[in-house]
Amino acid sequence: MNMTTERREQARLSLLRYCGSAAHYGLATGLLLQLLRSEGFHGMEQAQLRAELGYLVDKGLITPVAKMISPENEAWRITATGRDLLASQHE
Repeated sequence: MNMTTERREQARLSLLRYCGSAAHYGLATGLLLQLLRSEGFHGMEQAQLRAELGYLVDKGLITPVAKMISPENEAWRITATGRDLLASQHE
């Protein structure tokens, strides 16, 4: 799926909001993909999602959740920096 810079920004902000709603436990990668697709990103592929998640991790906005059981099933949560960014978006 080719995305404009505006659509990519929207996807990243949506990922932040979704991860923010999951609090401590985070959201699974597959669920994040499903949520983005339901938001209109129908052609989003797993590799594209992983690239956006990696970008948000590199920026310090989300982090993987450390899981004791089934760590192969990745989950993601928002960081304090990510929460601050979202809060600044609403001002």
